[in-house]
Amino acid sequence: MMKNKAPNKIIAPIIIAGITFGFLVSAYKFIFAQHSAHPNANEAEDSTKQKD
Repeated sequence: MMKNKAPNKIIAPIIIAGITFGFLVSAYKFIFAQHSAHPNANEAEDSTKQKD
């Protein structure tokens, strides 16, 4: 019974770390996509403000 629990102590943290890493990567991609889209929107807003 102890032999069955020992692999879980090794595998579980690896799985949790993998899920966490995947979540952070997807969040980073989402934030990076938002930042790359916003400067274009800000430039358009700035150009309209300058025209007024």
